[in-house]
Amino acid sequence: MSWRTIILSKNSKISLRMNQLVVTNEEVTSIPIGEVGIVIIENPNIVMTGHILNALSDNKITTILCDQKHNPSTFLHTIYGHHRQSKHLQAQFNWNEMYKGRLWQEITKQKIYNQGRVLFHLEKEGVDELRELIAGVELHDITNREGHAAKVYFHRLFGADFTRGDEETINWGLNYGYAILHALITRQIVSKGYLSEIGIHHKNEYNQFNLASDFIEIFRPIVDYLVFHYVDGYLGKVEKRKIIGMFEQKVFIRNGAHYLPQAIQIFIDGCFNFLNTGDEKKLYFPDLQLNKFILEE
Repeated sequence: MSWRTIILSKNSKISLRMNQLVVTNEEVTSIPIGEVGIVIIENPNIVMTGHILNALSDNKITTILCDQKHNPSTFLHTIYGHHRQSKHLQAQFNWNEMYKGRLWQEITKQKIYNQGRVLFHLEKEGVDELRELIAGVELHDITNREGHAAKVYFHRLFGADFTRGDEETINWGLNYGYAILHALITRQIVSKGYLSEIGIHHKNEYNQFNLASDFIEIFRPIVDYLVFHYVDGYLGKVEKRKIIGMFEQKVFIRNGAHYLPQAIQIFIDGCFNFLNTGDEKKLYFPDLQLNKFILEE
């Protein structure tokens, strides 16, 4: 099972030996490549060959390169993600508009529900307001309940003066976590032979990741919750590491608790099954049981 998140922050050489990812610096560390789900390269002086990059891609490992400020700037994106890619792309271009509208309606409701879980767990006001908004979500969310809920939610979570988009540490933390999560979801989409550019709701011509922007919504509250705990006026390497720790948290989905990357995979598989068949029984949505999250001091 791919569950490990590897952060490369020291000058190192990476090699592959007997299906082990070998990291060599002042120490030598071997990790079974089958256990690695995410590799984050923070140090620009990491030495690795094209052979290693292909091995990371072949094993569907989300590989993210950070800039000098340790923010995600690039990720490894395979050209061909699945042996039946042509068939899947044809299906994607012909997805039923009703199915897309229905899925976006359910994603919006679940996102608002998860936002409510965060407020409830933190004993904040606003839970009842969010519940009322859930009841009003229509097909395609044509009345934009998602936008109304976001305004209520962020004000209750971070204060009435908080504005999403301002240049300050909370937004930097949110953007950092969302970017890492976005990369993982895009990698999952591509690995299943679909295009991340073609969304069901997001259709921005300048966004190469419209479908990932759709699927990420219900997982954003996890980042919000961790930023609330760990980002207090400063966002450095330690705070970022704690946000990345979201991949070691377990999420309840399909009658079981799974590490976040596996939960995302189950969710995305369900979305594709629904979009291809219209069978709502194939949809699985995550339930954030925040009381079971393990937080560092």
